[in-house]
Amino acid sequence: VRGAMAKPKGGGAAAPTPAAPPPTKRLPAGAKATAGLCVFIAAMGVVAQQAYDIRMYAIRDYGYVIHEFDPWFNFRATKYLAEHGWHAFFHWFDYKAWYPLGRPVGTTIYPGMQITSVAIWRAMPHYMPLLGLQPMSLNDVCCMVPAWFGITASVSLGALTAECSGTWSAGVAAAAIMAVIPAHTMRSVAGGYDNESIALTAMCTTFYFWTRALRPDPAVADGRATKASVVFGVLCGAAYVYMVAAWGGYVFVVNMIGVHAAALCACGRDTSKLHRAYSLFYVIGTFGATRVPPVNWAPVRNLEQMGPLLAFVGMQLLEYVEVQRRARKLSVLQVQLLRAKLALPIALALVGAAALLMQ
Repeated sequence: VRGAMAKPKGGGAAAPTPAAPPPTKRLPAGAKATAGLCVFIAAMGVVAQQAYDIRMYAIRDYGYVIHEFDPWFNFRATKYLAEHGWHAFFHWFDYKAWYPLGRPVGTTIYPGMQITSVAIWRAMPHYMPLLGLQPMSLNDVCCMVPAWFGITASVSLGALTAECSGTWSAGVAAAAIMAVIPAHTMRSVAGGYDNESIALTAMCTTFYFWTRALRPDPAVADGRATKASVVFGVLCGAAYVYMVAAWGGYVFVVNMIGVHAAALCACGRDTSKLHRAYSLFYVIGTFGATRVPPVNWAPVRNLEQMGPLLAFVGMQLLEYVEVQRRARKLSVLQVQLLRAKLALPIALALVGAAALLMQ
């Protein structure tokens, strides 16, 4: 019997049982989480330094010089914005581009990078002297923007990976890979002033806010909307607007999020939390996207963006039925009948609206 005195052979005195080892002291859960976060931040600092260093080789070898044709045009557009202002920039017809036809720059350019660079350049005289540094010229800012945003893209991907995997170590590994992978470095080297250099930061940040909006909340177990789903849904929409302004590849972002939301609904995981997050993202993001001149009404007219729109409409239907189920305590059969009853007129209305928009 466990804990009993062992009786030796021969009838002698019982040998004492050895004492149990003292219990191992463990860190409290809160202290362990704080320590893990501190290590994660320190590791991300190392990753950021390496991401910056590897992108600065062109500056070290050739100085503050813009490389390639497209970056030169982007720099010229940035100078025009800085010198002439917002209104003149969006009404600018450049006779020197696409010669002899010319180019209506204001309606054909994604202006996110130009606006970002001018904002940084104009803010520098206010905070650089506080750090004991001299403000940079607009040329130098445009040369450095790809390297700076190469850092933020690596950090954003690390945060996204940590959110999805639930481990800090996976986030650090992903950020370290993003910092040095050639596919990213070739589009974010210092001096390579092109749209992709800031677009990857916007893309990873949008995906991070989307996954953060859907993080499970132990205090809410019935699928109701949470504060995080509202706050990060709004931030996701704002990040997506910046993505649209930065690069034409925004179509991939909205379709990825739309497919993810639709897949969750198809798997029976449609909740009010998902509805709030996606609805806020789609409404804010789509409204902001239509304000970008090259995009205009493409989010509701182009066939390649119909999927996210259908997901948005379908989610409103599912949420309305869910509200009715809670209020009227409907059975499963009644819920399905209500969905079918509402789906047909909504589908007919969408077909009519699509026919009008396509004309």
